[in-house]
Amino acid sequence: MSLRIGKKGMEYEIVISDTCLEEIEENCDYIKKTLKAEQASNRLREKIMETIKKLRKYPKIYVKIEKTDKAGRDYRRIAIDNYVMIYTIIEEDEIILISHIYYGGRNYLDGGLI
Repeated sequence: MSLRIGKKGMEYEIVISDTCLEEIEENCDYIKKTLKAEQASNRLREKIMETIKKLRKYPKIYVKIEKTDKAGRDYRRIAIDNYVMIYTIIEEDEIILISHIYYGGRNYLDGGLI
């Protein structure tokens, strides 16, 4: 089940896909358990949430990438430390759909990951 963060005033509603929620957990677990860096894992989680809060007000400040969703909407990307978060804006419903977060070293554009 995806996570929905409701609208406030002029802000957009945020919907985080199940896939993205799983990717966040996998990345944070990797940092915590494999790299033995619990504080770094917690900081990444906090940065992701801070970024999402800013995104609610200013969804178009991040760069478009060369992919679109099935409805033809542009995807945009946000760099968060060594990770890239991918989202699209559903203007007619004032919703931001966050679909994925990848390790920045992965080729998410050409690898069919979006």
